[in-house]
Amino acid sequence: MNGHELVARTLKTLGVTHVYSISGGPIRPTLPVCSQIGIRLIGVRHQQGAVLMAAAQNYGAGRLTAVAMVSAGPAVTNAATGILVAWDNCWPVIVIAGTFPLSKSNIHRRGIFQALDGVAVFQTITKWSTEVDSSSQIGEILTQGFQKATSAQPGPIYIEIPENVLNETHSFQPPPDAYSPSVLPASIDSSQIECAAKTLIEATRPAVILGKGLRWANPIGELRSLIETYHIPFITSPMGRGYLPDDHPLCFNVARDILQMKADVLLVLCARLNWTFRFGNQFAREVKLIHVDIAKEELVDSCPHSICIKGDVKQVLQELLGHMKKSHATPQCSGEREDWVKHLKDLRHRQTQKLEEKITVSHLPMSPHRLMKEIRDFLPRNAICVMDGRDTLAAAQEVLPCFEPASRFTPGSNGCMGIGIPFAIGAKVSAPDRLVVVVTGDMAFGIAAMEMETAVRHKIPIIIIVVNNDGGCATNVQKKLYPADHELVAMFQPHIPYEKIMAACGGYSESVDRPEQVLPALHRAVASGLPTCLNVYVDTQAPFNNYMG
Repeated sequence: MNGHELVARTLKTLGVTHVYSISGGPIRPTLPVCSQIGIRLIGVRHQQGAVLMAAAQNYGAGRLTAVAMVSAGPAVTNAATGILVAWDNCWPVIVIAGTFPLSKSNIHRRGIFQALDGVAVFQTITKWSTEVDSSSQIGEILTQGFQKATSAQPGPIYIEIPENVLNETHSFQPPPDAYSPSVLPASIDSSQIECAAKTLIEATRPAVILGKGLRWANPIGELRSLIETYHIPFITSPMGRGYLPDDHPLCFNVARDILQMKADVLLVLCARLNWTFRFGNQFAREVKLIHVDIAKEELVDSCPHSICIKGDVKQVLQELLGHMKKSHATPQCSGEREDWVKHLKDLRHRQTQKLEEKITVSHLPMSPHRLMKEIRDFLPRNAICVMDGRDTLAAAQEVLPCFEPASRFTPGSNGCMGIGIPFAIGAKVSAPDRLVVVVTGDMAFGIAAMEMETAVRHKIPIIIIVVNNDGGCATNVQKKLYPADHELVAMFQPHIPYEKIMAACGGYSESVDRPEQVLPALHRAVASGLPTCLNVYVDTQAPFNNYMG
C-alpha cells in the first residue's frame, strides 16, 4: 500500500469513524481512501473547526473516534487554536498533517512553498509532536499516537507526514496488540485511601467538587454511592455538570461560594483548581483537601492538610468506598452534618427564588436571562447544550440545567470563543439521536459562522441560537471610550440578521424579538429536521440594567 492507504487502514483498525478535514495539498489523495474503507469524511470550512469538531466528538463519545487531517503550511497553523483548546481541556485528539518535505539544509530558507516545521510549533501544546520518516513507520506511529492521546491524562497529538512518505509503498501491518483506550496505574497508595476515608467519615461539613475529567473513567455508580450513602453535598466545574444531575438533592451549584468557603473537608474529583475555582482561594484556611486526578501535575498540595491521590478516579472511588464500608463507621457529628446540608438547602432555595424572579421579568427588549428561561422550558432532559460567548455564557450557565454526563460544553479551561458551532457538530455526530442546541453570543458566533454550511451539507441538524445584543456590553465600551461620532470599533452594526446566513446555506432560520416567540420557533426548528439558526434580539445593555429594581 502507499502511505495514503496505510494511514486510512491504520485509522480504521484503531477505531476511527470520522475524519474532519479540508481537502488540499499532500492529503488530497488520503481522504477518498478513508471514505472507501468506511470512515465518514466531514469537510469543514476552517482547520480550527476541524480540530474542535473532532475533539468534541471524542469527548462526547468518551473515547477517541475522530481525528482531524490538515494540509501543509497555513492549514497547520490554522489548526493551532483547536489544538490549544484540546490541550487546555485535556481532550484526546489526533491531528495528522500532510506536509511538503523540509530538509535540514533548507529548514530556515524563505520562499519554499508552505514550508513549516509543525513538529517544533506544537511541542509545547501537545502530549507528543512527531514526524513520520518513512511509510514503514506510519502504522507504528499512529498507534503510538492513539495510546499517548488516551493514556493517563488525555490530550492532543500532532503527527506530520511529508508528501514523499505518503507516496512511498509498504506492506500494511495491523497494530500488534489490541489498542487500549486507557492505562490504569498498577496500584494506588492504600495509606492515602485509608486516610481519605477516615477524613471523610469524621468531617462535619464535607463537600465534593466534580470536574469534566470524570468523562474518561465514567464512575457514575461510584459517585452516587459515595454522595448518597454518606450524604455529602457537591458542586461541579462548568463541564462537570451532569455526571450527577443538577436537580439531585445534594447538588448545590447555586450555593457554590458558601460551600467552598465553609466546607471543612473537600474531595476534588478530576477538577482542576485553576481560575474556575479561583485557584482554591475561596477554601477555608484549615480545609482538609483530598484531591484525586490521573495526572500528578494537576494535584494541589498547597493546603496544610492535603491528601493527593494519583490514580484512575473510578478505581480510587472503589477503593475509598471499600475502606469506608469496611470500617463499619457512620459519619461522626451527624447532627452537625445534617445542619450543614440544611443550611445549604436553605441558601439554594433563596438563590433559586431570586433567579426565578430575574428570569420572569417582562421587559422589552428581553434580557438574556429571560431568553434562557424560554430555552430551559423547551429543552428535553437529555439535551446537549453548547454555550459560547461571555455575557451569553454567564446567563446560560446560570439558567440552563444539565442532567446527563457529557451534556454540557463550554469554552472550557482557556475560555476560547468561537467553539460553539464546531463543538455542536462534533457532539451531534457522537450522539445523533439527541437534541444539540448551541447558545452563543453574536461575537462568538461570528468566529465560526460558516460552519453552519458544514452542518447543512452533511445533514447534521443542530440548533443555533444567536443571542444578538450588537456585541454585548461592548456597546457600553464604545460609548464610554470613544467619541460619539467615532466609527464602530467595540460594537457591531445594530440588528444584523444573522439568520439569513443559514437561510442562504439551505438550513432553517427565524428571527425572534419577543419571549413568547421563542418556544414556538424552537418547536418549528425541531420539526424542520434541518440545521437551524434562530437570531434572537435581546437588550444590548442587559449587563448594566437592573431588571429587579
